[in-house]
Amino acid sequence: MMGLPTPHRSIGGAESRGREACRMSEPSAMGSIAEKLLDYINTTIQQGTNYEIATTMVRNYSKLKNMSIGDIAEMCYVSTPTISRFCRFIGFEDFKDMRSQLEADVSLSGIIPHSFHTALVQDTSSVIDDYREAIVLNITTTMSPENVAKLPDIARILHGSARVAFFSHHFLWDIGRYLQSRMVYLDRLVELYLNHDRQLECAQSLGPGDAAIICSAGGTYPIRYPAIANAITQSGCRLIAITQNVSSSYWNHAASILSCGVTNNIDTAKFGALAAVELIFLEYLKQYGSVDQGRTQAL
Repeated sequence: MMGLPTPHRSIGGAESRGREACRMSEPSAMGSIAEKLLDYINTTIQQGTNYEIATTMVRNYSKLKNMSIGDIAEMCYVSTPTISRFCRFIGFEDFKDMRSQLEADVSLSGIIPHSFHTALVQDTSSVIDDYREAIVLNITTTMSPENVAKLPDIARILHGSARVAFFSHHFLWDIGRYLQSRMVYLDRLVELYLNHDRQLECAQSLGPGDAAIICSAGGTYPIRYPAIANAITQSGCRLIAITQNVSSSYWNHAASILSCGVTNNIDTAKFGALAAVELIFLEYLKQYGSVDQGRTQAL
C-alpha cells in the first residue's frame, strides 16, 4: 500500500517543523502572491485593466516565477509601466518586490509531495483512506477533553479584551478569516492582516488589555517573524497559541496553548486548526452569545 506516511504522534520531529519553515524563505514574505491576486479579484467592483491583469496572472500563475516584467506585460497586452503600477496597486513596492516574493512562494510540490502524487495515482483508495485517518486524528486530538477544558478561560480572555488580533501566515490565514466570520455574529471583531508590515504594526499597537492569537501548526511563527513575535511579547497582551508544537519554549509566556493535532502530513494540520477556532467560537457563543443574537422582531 502506498499511502500517507504514518502520522507522527509528536510534532517535535524535524519533518513537520521543516515543512512549515521551508514554505516561505523571505522573512517578510507571509503568503503567496496568488492570495493577493484572488483577494483583489474577489472584492473589486470595477473590472478594468487591473482586474484583467490579475485574472490573467492567476490563469498563468505557475509560469510567473520565470517571467520578466516584459513577459508579463506582453501576456497581459499592456505596457511594462502598467505592470509596475499594478504591482504597487496590490501592495508591492515595485515589480522587483513582487518578483522576490514570487521566488519565495510555495510551489505545488511544496504542498503536495511528488511521492504523495505518485501514490495517489497508483493506489488512490489507500491514499485517501490514510489521508482521512490523518485528518480524523488531528480533529480528534484537537477536541480532546484536555483541550476542551481550556476553552472557558480562552473565551473569557477574548471577551475581556479591548482588541483581539489573529496572527498567522499563508494557508492558515483562512483559519483566521473563518474565526472572523463567526465572531462577527457575536459582535466581536477579530483583527487579521495579510502582510508582514501590517501584522507588525498591529502587534506594536497592542497593549496589556488586548489579546493575540498566533496560529502556527509547527510553532515556527516566532522564529520566522521574530519582530512580530517580540512586539506581541513586549506589548503585555494575553497570548493564545494554536499549534501542534505545544512544548515549544516560544509559548512560555502564553496565557493558553490549544493543540491542533499531531501531524501535518500533506498539510492536514489545517483541519485541526479549523476545529480549534470552531471550538473557541462555540465556547464564546455558550458563554456570551445567543443563536437569536441580531435577529429583529417582525413588524
